[in-house]
Amino acid sequence: MFCDKLTNLESYAGVCPAVKTVCEFLKAHDLASLPIGRTDVGEGIFVNISEYEPYPAPDKWEAHRKYADLQIVVAGDERMDGASIEMVSGGSGYSEEDDFELFECCGGYYATIWATAGTFAYFAPCDAHRPGLHYKADSVKKAVFKIPV
Repeated sequence: MFCDKLTNLESYAGVCPAVKTVCEFLKAHDLASLPIGRTDVGEGIFVNISEYEPYPAPDKWEAHRKYADLQIVVAGDERMDGASIEMVSGGSGYSEEDDFELFECCGGYYATIWATAGTFAYFAPCDAHRPGLHYKADSVKKAVFKIPV
C-alpha cells in the first residue's frame, strides 16, 4: 500500500510498472469528464468511475487476488483504511468471478488515509482495505484503476 498526491504518481512506475500506462491514460483523459462506469485503459487495465455518499466505518474489509486497486479521489474526500491481509479475519469466501472477498474485522494494525481530491492510494492483493468512509464531504467522485497482477 502506498499513497500520495496524484502529481507524484509517475514516480511510482518503478514500484508498479503499470503505473506508466495509467499515467499515459491520465495525460490523455480528464477523469472528471469520464462517464460513470467502466472504461478500458489497455494492457488489461480498466478504470471504474463512481459517485457516492461515503459511509460510516463498519468493520468490513475487502481484498482482491487478480487485481491491485489504484484509487484516485476526483472530487470530495474520504477516509480509506488499509492493512496487511494477514491482519483481517472472518472472510466471506473469495469470489473468482468478482475478484473480491469481504472480511469481518481487522485484528491488528492498520493505516488510515485521509484522501482528498487529487490524491491516490494503491492497494496490492496483499493489502486488505476499506475505502469510501466518511471524512468531511457528503459526496465523492472516484476513479478506481484495476491493475492485473
